[in-house]
Formats: sequence, C-alpha cells, structure tokens
Amino acid sequence: MPETVQLFRILLAAPSDVTEEQALVADLISEWNVQHGDSTEARVELMNWRTHSHPESGKRAQALINRQFADRADIVLAIFWRRLGSPTGKASSGTVEEIERARRRGKKVMVYFSQRPGIEKEPPDSREQARMERFKRTFGRNALYGTYGSVQEFQTAVRKDLALVMREVVETARKKR
Repeated sequence: MPETVQLFRILLAAPSDVTEEQALVADLISEWNVQHGDSTEARVELMNWRTHSHPESGKRAQALINRQFADRADIVLAIFWRRLGSPTGKASSGTVEEIERARRRGKKVMVYFSQRPGIEKEPPDSREQARMERFKRTFGRNALYGTYGSVQEFQTAVRKDLALVMREVVETARKKR
C-alpha cells in the first residue's frame, strides 16, 4: 500500500580524489533508509553531479549544476583530501561554491577532511595543498568539521553524524507541519 514519506536530499560534494569515501556515503544513506526510514517516515536521496546533472549550455558549469539539482539539497556532505577542486569563477572550487550556497540558505553542511596517507608515485601538489589549508582555516572559523585518518574512521563518523543530522532535520520538518 502506498505511503507518504518526507524526502530529504543530501548533496555529496567532493573533488575526484575521494572515490572510496563517495561510495561509502551511498552505502550509509541506503543503510539509514533501511534502519530509520520506516520509523521516521522519511527517506534520503543522494545527489551528485554524476547522477543528477545533464548536458546543458549557456551558463557557467557550476551555475547549471546549482540550478539543475544542487540548490534543492537539504544537506550538503562535503569531503576533501588532497584536492580542493577546480575554480568556478565565483568560488575556489565547485565543492566550495556548493557549501557556501547551502550555508547562505540555512541548510545543514557536514564537511570532512581526510588526514589519511596516500599511496602515490608523485608527492602531493604543494599549491593545491596550500589552497586546501587556506579553505580549511577559513571554513573552520565559523564551523565544526570532521577529520579522519582512514576510510574506516570516515565510515564510522558519517554513520553517527548522519543519524544525528537526520534526527534534527526530520524533527524540524515535523514541527513545521
């Protein structure tokens, strides 16, 4: 029998160097839906540019992404490791622009910074690392963020944080009804 549920959208905002973490977020959202969806009468949909955007022209790429889906997010979950991402013309990266837009709209923003070691043949780009550190310092002046040293630590943190944040947004939505 059909039922009515509240749909909450989580925008996964992340540069391309955190692929393991991105896959884990999808699994954790599915897990949350199974474990909490029925009792809260809510579901979470994961959005990102790979699944929710389509080819279009006429504006900056990030402006198109914002209009097509990013601005509909209730929560932004951002992950950084070695890359800040590509500048958009309005922000230092698409991920940063998505965070800033969500904060201005009063949405929940969850940001995680990886401290895990990398296995690469070349050392990390020092300019990119400097950009990342500047953003982290600036962001941290008005926010709490998470850090993790392994993918397993990330999974544990996001599982807990997702439950806490979803409790808040579900309760807030109930009060507005």
